[in-house]
Order: sequence, then C-alpha cells, then structure tokens
Amino acid sequence: MDLPYSTVDPHSPVPLYYQVYLDLRRMIYRGVLTKDQILPPELEICQAYHVGRQTVRQAIARLVDEGLLERFAGRGTFVRSIPNPIQFFLDRSFSQQMREMGRVPKSRVIRCELGKVEADAPLALAEKIGSACLVLERIRLGDDEPICHQTSFVIEERCHGIEKLDFSNQSLYEILTSRYHLIINQIDHVVRAVAADTLRAELLDVSIGTALLYVGTTTYLDDGDVIEHSASYYRADRYEYRTTHPPHGKP
Repeated sequence: MDLPYSTVDPHSPVPLYYQVYLDLRRMIYRGVLTKDQILPPELEICQAYHVGRQTVRQAIARLVDEGLLERFAGRGTFVRSIPNPIQFFLDRSFSQQMREMGRVPKSRVIRCELGKVEADAPLALAEKIGSACLVLERIRLGDDEPICHQTSFVIEERCHGIEKLDFSNQSLYEILTSRYHLIINQIDHVVRAVAADTLRAELLDVSIGTALLYVGTTTYLDDGDVIEHSASYYRADRYEYRTTHPPHGKP
C-alpha cells in the first residue's frame, strides 16, 4: 500500500512510537486511511518509518485505545469512523493538538518583543512585576484557518534570547522544554465564555458578538517558579474543550 508516510526523527524529544502514532492518526483524519480500510502489515509500517516492531505496536495500540482502529483476530487491523466533534484537551499544547487532529499548526506573529511585567499584569504574575518578559501575540491557525488569538508573557530570565526565535511554526512549550531544557510541572487553566469584540472578530474571521472560549493559562516549572501566562481566545463554533480527571478522593 503506497501511503504518504512522514519521516520520524530519532533525535527528537518526542518518542518514536508517538511520532508514528501522530502520522498514522493524521492519515486517518485526512481520509488517506478511510473507514473499514485495512491497515498495512506491521512489517511494512516498520520499514516505512525505519523503526522496530515494538514501536509500531505501541503506536497502533494507542490508536486502538482511541477507537480509531479495531483489531480482528486472523483478519487484521481496520480503520474505524472518525469521532465527532473536534475536541481540545487542556493538557496538550495547541501545536500538539493540531498535529493529533491531522492539521498543520501555524502561527501568524503579530508581536514578538521584550517588555516588562507591568503592575496591572494578571495575578499569577504578581511576583514577577518589573521582570523582563517576552510579549508574544499570535493568531494560531490549523491548516491556515484562524482558530485562536493568543497573547503570551514569558519570563525571560529562564530563557535568554527567546525573543530572537521564529514562532511562526514552533510551539512555545516545545521551545521551553527542548531548547532551554525547562521542566514544565503544572499548567493552571481558567476557561470561560466571552463574546468576540471588534478586534477579535476581525482576527478570527467571525462576526462581532460570536461566542469565543477564553482560556487563561499559567505555566509553572518543576521548582514552582512561574514561567509563562497566556490569554487565548478560541473560536467556539467548531471547537470544545475537554479535560479528564479521576473522581474526587481517588489518586
């Protein structure tokens, strides 16, 4: 079967099985692999990605767990129908979510410059008032569709020179972890419904008053220090958020 396999990167911090999983998932969501189509043999997939069988089996197992593939003894592994609607998960970066949905994440950078945490900054940054920070304002896109208007404030003392990087096609979280070797330990979220004002209606290509999802995130490192705060406004006409946690009182 001649499929458009992507190349996996053995030097990436992303595990190989997860890269294979993302690529197969991309092909399912884009209709390259269609409902009831049989998946190529494991050996063919191994050769296509230049990885071992255990790596491929881990990737396939994850797709089975998500309900995108189904195994039949003696017959093979088949593609199932794509679930609806498109959902976002609060524990994943925008770029990661877009890739998992089979979309190409991009950003249109409106502002990327060094500034200072001002006195009227969000409460989460109160202890950083006066500190140098990167002010990063972007329109986040999936396959060139505007999805989110996002403004991030990144504390510069832990990531010197970050203002010189190109954020048009890079994830902020991935830069913090891979380039600056920072360990993100906790991300706090505040989610509420808001109406699109004139600015965001224009930026997101919606009508004034259209429902948006506001998501405020504050990111903490493993030593408890705050590293970033973002205010994001997502289109709510096609997207929803989901978070999963154990019942109260259970670990």
